Amino acid sequence: MQNHKKQDSISVNIISEQNEVKPAAQKPSGNAGKDPFCVYDHKRHAVGSIIVNEDGTQSVCCEDGSWRNK
Repeated sequence: MQNHKKQDSISVNIISEQNEVKPAAQKPSGNAGKDPFCVYDHKRHAVGSIIVNEDGTQSVCCEDGSWRNK
C-alpha cells in the first residue's frame, strides 16, 4: 500500500465496477505533487483514468480533478 504522501507516483488506470484497478500503462504517468489527479476509493488516479460502471457507462478523470461522463 502506498503511504499517500504528496509526492506519490500516479498512473492512468481502468477501474471496473468491482473496484478492480488495472493500470493502462506499465510505468507511472505522473507525480501527485505536481500533476493533476482524481480521487476514487481513497486512491489517486492520473488524468485519463476511466471508471467502467455496471451499466456500461464510463467516467473519465479530468484535469480539474473531477470525474465526468464519457
